[in-house]
Amino acid sequence: MKLQTLLAHAPFQDIPLAAGARGMANDITNVTMMDAPDILPYLKSNDLLVTTGYHVKDKPGELISLIEQMAQKNCAALFIKTKRFFGHLPKEAIQLADQLGFPIVEIPENWSLGETVNQMLNIILDKRTSELRGAIETHKLFSSHIISGKGLNALLANLTELTSHQAFLSTVYFSAIAGDHSLAEAFLPFKKWASKHGSFLPAGSAFTMFSTLDQKESYTLFPVYTHEKKAALLLLKGFVYPTEQVKLLTIEQALNVISFELLKEEAVKQSTRRIRNEFFSNFLDDAFSSEEETISRAKEFDLPLKQKYVCAVGRIDAPEEEWSYYTNQKELDEVYYFFEKELHTMDIPCDLFTKGDTVIILSKVPDHMKDTQLFTASFLEKLQSRLSREHNMTISFGVSHLCSSLLFVRQGYKEARDALKTNRLSSGPSSIHFHRTKDVNELLRMLPPKDLSQFYKHTVQHLKLNNLEEERSLLETLFVYMESHCHISETAKRLFVHRNTVVYRLEKCEELLGISLKDPDFSLQVRLALRIKHLLNA
Repeated sequence: MKLQTLLAHAPFQDIPLAAGARGMANDITNVTMMDAPDILPYLKSNDLLVTTGYHVKDKPGELISLIEQMAQKNCAALFIKTKRFFGHLPKEAIQLADQLGFPIVEIPENWSLGETVNQMLNIILDKRTSELRGAIETHKLFSSHIISGKGLNALLANLTELTSHQAFLSTVYFSAIAGDHSLAEAFLPFKKWASKHGSFLPAGSAFTMFSTLDQKESYTLFPVYTHEKKAALLLLKGFVYPTEQVKLLTIEQALNVISFELLKEEAVKQSTRRIRNEFFSNFLDDAFSSEEETISRAKEFDLPLKQKYVCAVGRIDAPEEEWSYYTNQKELDEVYYFFEKELHTMDIPCDLFTKGDTVIILSKVPDHMKDTQLFTASFLEKLQSRLSREHNMTISFGVSHLCSSLLFVRQGYKEARDALKTNRLSSGPSSIHFHRTKDVNELLRMLPPKDLSQFYKHTVQHLKLNNLEEERSLLETLFVYMESHCHISETAKRLFVHRNTVVYRLEKCEELLGISLKDPDFSLQVRLALRIKHLLNA
C-alpha cells in the first residue's frame, strides 16, 4: 500500500505530516513497532516503523542517525509519538527528512502504539482482501468465457475492458493467436527480430516494458507458461507499472486461464496429430484398399492429389548408444511443435508428420518455383539454425526429388529416408542430404560381388573357348558393339579392325550363344554382364 493511501483512511486522515512530503508515494509492505536502540539491523526496505522514540529522547543525534539510515534502507516512513517524550521534533530532524524525502508522521498522544499498528494492518489487510476478492471474481469471469466456449478472443476483449489496454495473444515468435488483430501489424518488426535472435522476453522476468522508435508506442509483454514451458506471449498496449497491483492481479488471472485454454487446445492438437500420423503412415505403407480411398482420405487432411511436393525426413543428431526411446520421442515432440510454429512464422505451406524416430516435412511447392532444391535447403537451414539456438539441439535431413503429385510422395519418402540414412553417419550434425539418382555402376556396386560374379559367368559362359586370345577378342568386340548402340561401323572404328572382322566375330557370338544379339532382353543382359566384368576387374 502507498503511504498516501494509508493516510487517506480513517483514523489517519487527520494526522499531520511532520516532514518528508516527497515520500508520500512510498510503498508499505510491513509495519513494525519498537522502542529499543538496536532496531536498525532488523529493518527492511518498505518497512513502516511506529515508535515513541523513548530510546533517543535525550539523544537528538541518534534520532538524526535513525532517520538517515532508514532513508538509506528505503524504509516507508517513521510514525513517532512526539508529545510523550519530545514535546516537538527537532528542527534538524525535520530539515533532514525534507531533504531526504523521508516521511515522518506525528502520532496523537492518546493513541497507543498497539492500536496504531492494528489500525494500519486492518487497512492494509482490507485492501489486500478486496484485491484478492476482485482477483477471484475476475478469475470466475475469465473462466466462464472459456467454459461457455466463447474462447480466447472474448477473454482478451474482456481483459481490454478491465485494464483499458488493448490485448493481443501471440506465439513466442509473434504469430497471431487471438485478440486485437489491429496490433498484429505493429508487431511485424518484432516477428522478424525474434526469428533471427530468439526470445524477445528476458530470461526469468515476469514481464517487460518497451517502446518503439518508429511508431512511438509503448507496450507491456507477459509470458504465458504451460507445463513449465513458454507457450505464448500476452501483449498489452501501453505500460503496466509494477505499482498497479490491482491491474497486475487481473492480468495474472487472465494468464492463468489462458494457460488452461492453451493446454486444452494442446490436448486437442495431440489427438489430431496422432490421427494425422496414423493416416500418413498408412499412406506410406500403401495400406489403403484402393487409389480412390487414398485420395479420399488425403482430402480430409488437406493434401491435394494434383500438387507438387518435396519430402524432407529429419532425425535428431545423437549417438545411437546414447539413445533412449522415451527421451528421443519427447525431444521429437518438442521439435515437431517448434517446427510447426517456425514454419507458420516463415509462411511456408507445409504438413508435418512423425514416423518412428523421424519428423517428416511435406512441403507444397508452388508451380512457379524453379529451383526447388535451393528453396528447400533455405528453409531447412533456417529451421536447423533456430532449433540449435532455441533448444540447443541439432537435426539432419534427407530430401527427396520433386514429387509431381501426392501418389509419388511414397517414393519421395523412401528417397529422403535413404538419402538421410546413407549420408548421415559420414557427415556432421545439422547436415542436409538431397537424394541423387544412381547410375548403373552405382546400383551394381550395391550388390554383393559373389552375386555379380555369378550373373556374369551365367551370361557369358557359352563364350568360353579353348583359345584364350579368341575369347578375349570376342568379349571385347561384343562389349564395344553393345556400347556403340549396335553400330558395326562404329565398333570397327573403335577396335581398329575391318568392318568384316566385326561381322565375323558377332556371328561367332550368336552361334555360340544360340540367340540373336538384337534381342532387347539379351542385349541388356549382355551389357550388364560386361559392366560387371569391368567392376570385378577394378
